Formats: sequence, structure tokens, C-alpha cells
Amino acid sequence: MPESATHDSAGQPAGAPPLVSVITPFYNTAAYLAECIESVLRQDYGNFEYILSDNCSTDGSLAIAERYAAQDPRIRVVTHTEFIDQDANYNRALGHASPECNYVKIAQADDTLMPRCLTEMVRLAQANPSVGIVSCCFITGDALAGHGLPFDREVFTGEEACRTRLLRGGTYFGSPTCLLYRADIVRQRNPFFPPNETNSDTVACFEILAASDFGRVRQILCSLRRGNPSVSEGLRRNGAAGFLNYALVERFGPRFLTAAELDVRRGELREVYLRLLARAVPARKDRGYWKFHREALATLGHSLPVGAIAWRFLGSLLQKVLNPGQTVASLLEFLRRRPPPATRSRQ
Repeated sequence: MPESATHDSAGQPAGAPPLVSVITPFYNTAAYLAECIESVLRQDYGNFEYILSDNCSTDGSLAIAERYAAQDPRIRVVTHTEFIDQDANYNRALGHASPECNYVKIAQADDTLMPRCLTEMVRLAQANPSVGIVSCCFITGDALAGHGLPFDREVFTGEEACRTRLLRGGTYFGSPTCLLYRADIVRQRNPFFPPNETNSDTVACFEILAASDFGRVRQILCSLRRGNPSVSEGLRRNGAAGFLNYALVERFGPRFLTAAELDVRRGELREVYLRLLARAVPARKDRGYWKFHREALATLGHSLPVGAIAWRFLGSLLQKVLNPGQTVASLLEFLRRRPPPATRSRQ
């Protein structure tokens, strides 16, 4: 009788490339979905399954997914009868990953992967089993990102990655498209992305890295679209980054920073956040803007600090009165950068 083949802990034949479950949750992304799917199918890594999870789309996205599934056996389309919000949708999609996969990779429907994305991320993860999350350099809009940690190595302790993010910032946590997760960690977390969070993917990174290492490939491996009508774009319009940086220090500073570091950094980021909100007063931000920040602060048990915002707004106004030259210069610079008025074309 022939000898039975040996298998690894995930059920894969010994020596075979690890199985990666690539997952694209989507909702009404017909304008971008085909480009995302094709970027996944162009991977030079061979052993992956591709799950396309539809969240009750109404714009033809499902038809696009089914067309590609009919052409490639690696693709599995999953449909649902209940529409749910983005974090819940991503968590539901992750539940469809193969129980035999070694790694899980999200490719958001409006983003694209470079051909060597899976190859390079799996390479780093395999060589470093203690790594729970692998990141990469990436393009966001027309800017290069993924920086913030030294480029002389690829592996960092989870504590180093989190401390650096809290103390100095950085874009290396990126978005789910920029990350590869170890599958056993995905299976252990239910839900994977914590609900009711302003930026649940970053919060998940901090939670995971409390018990695992972090890897970052020093290559550009994905591209994030900007400017499309998405949840993340709405967060940018509402100035969510100012809140997020403050909230991360409030939540994770006690775990990763010394008491002295936490005291200084908390004060710095609170001031930055308050000044952001004070600038929104003369900009006449709409009710949605203030509703967002009121509800975001409530997740920390805080209320909107109206008095502190007003004080900083008045201080900024007084500075303009006392420095008229600077005010005029700022106005001239604003007018210089302002685009020319649109002209009507002849019909």
C-alpha cells in the first residue's frame, strides 16, 4: 500500500504552499469590483481561494462577481438576504474562510493588489511564525504609505509596533487591504473586527499585537482608492483621524506606554483634537460632523467638550485680530490656491 501523505496543522499536504483565503466583501461597488477581482487573479502565488461576499448589492455587483466565478474555480460567491453595516459585513465574510486555510487576506472591493502581494506576505509570515499580522508599503490615492517603522528589518515585536504608533504615528497598519492575518487568530476572534468602533481594523491590530509580533514587507504591494463614496471616505470628511489618534492613546496607552509617556501623549493629542474641532466652527461643519464626534467621544465615555472648543476658537480669533498681517497673508494664500470659477461650455 502506498504511504499516506503527511499534512501540516492546517490540513495541507506537507511542503505545499500555505492556503490563503482571500476575501472581498462588497456592496454596490460595480464601478470598481472587476478591477479588484482581476488584481487578485493576477497573483503569482498559486494556492489561494477567493471568496466574494455580497451584502445585498443592487447595482449589478453580484452579476460581476458571478461572471468571474463562472470562469475561475478558485472563486466562490456567497450571497446573503440581510443587509448589515460594514464591520458586521466584514466579520460575516471572514466566517466563510476555509477552515483549512493558513492565512486570511482581505481585498477591499475598491482597492487592488500588486501581483506579488500574496507571495511576499506569505514569505514573511512563514519565515516568522510569531508574526500575527503582516503589512506592506502601499499607495493611497497618489501618496506612498506604510511608513513609521525602521526599514532596516521586517519583523517587530507587537509592543514596538503599537508603542511607535501611539508615540509617533505611522501608516503601517494601513487598512484591511494592506494586511495579511494568521488564520488561527482570525478563528479565535469572534467578532474579528470589534463592533461600534470608529476604526475597528486599527483597534483589531492593537488587540492582536498585544500577544503576537508584527511584520511589514518593504515593497509596495497594494493600492487604495481615494475619493469614492465609501465609509472610509466619510470618516475622512468628518476628521476622524484626529479622534482616532486621541482614542487609541486613551484605550491602549495604559497597556503600551509608561505612565509618564501616557500623560504627555494624552495631553498632546487632546490639544490637537480640540484645535481640529475649533477649526470646524468657522468652517460651519454640518450637523453630521458634530453628530459623528459626539457619538465617537461617547464610546470613550466622554461628552463633546463645548467649552474647551469655544475657548480655542476664541483664542484663534484673537490671534487673527492681533496679527492682521498674518491673517491677510493667509487669505491671499487661500485665494491663490482657490481654483478658477467654472465656465459654462457651449451646448
